[in-house]
Amino acid sequence: MKLKVRSLKPALAIAATGAALLAAAPAAQAAPSVAHTLEVKSATWGQLHSGDCQQDNGTIVLRSDGTGDWSADTLTRHTHSGDVWHTNLDFYTTAGFHLFSAGEFNSPRMNDGNPPPRYHWTAHFAFDPAEFSGVNIFKSLQRYSC
Repeated sequence: MKLKVRSLKPALAIAATGAALLAAAPAAQAAPSVAHTLEVKSATWGQLHSGDCQQDNGTIVLRSDGTGDWSADTLTRHTHSGDVWHTNLDFYTTAGFHLFSAGEFNSPRMNDGNPPPRYHWTAHFAFDPAEFSGVNIFKSLQRYSC
């Protein structure tokens, strides 16, 4: 019995086209990334005084990724040696349980003047992100001196 093949050219052309398409396709598709919403808690202190120093708008920002920022404007009304504002921050739960402390942050060395210059300064810090949900930001405690 004799088998007659009409033409393999069209079949080979289709196979070659399919192979080229497969070669251009990625071997595996990455799962689509899920964007997580970053939660933020913040609080601002009004005007605070220590000796002849003043702090305005001390602001703490905590993020659910375990990062935080502190910023403030400070000034001194009278100094001969340059004053430094020192801030320590403690974070508590609603029930008053202490969760963590965030450093000691120090202002730049300040000088007086008429009017006294304002010194804006910031500090970045990290904390355990697992503690974020427990923080009652309005129970945050700032200990300070100058």
